[in-house]
Amino acid sequence: MTDEASNPPSPPPRRRRREVPKGEITRIDVPKPPDSARNPQRPVSDLIKAQLRHVQHAENARLPHGKRSGVDIRDLKNEGQAAEYIRQVTLLLHPQGRKRSRKKKVS
Repeated sequence: MTDEASNPPSPPPRRRRREVPKGEITRIDVPKPPDSARNPQRPVSDLIKAQLRHVQHAENARLPHGKRSGVDIRDLKNEGQAAEYIRQVTLLLHPQGRKRSRKKKVS
């Protein structure tokens, strides 16, 4: 008979690494949009409204009432207001910020 106190629990299973695709990889360069493409006064589109609903759902599902932004997304009328709301909620949901990846050495 084994004593459970003498056998420490096993560590959780490790995550599997993504498999590296085999074969040739095509790099696709995406051009930077022109400065004229940014218009914070542009009315909110249906796509952005869908993004706002998604962000609000994440905010309500993950944050306690006291930590939520309190913004009613129906009051957001332009892209600048929508972008600011998304930025605020992202900071609330991810206070640690983005993890910076190390640059790969080119050999």
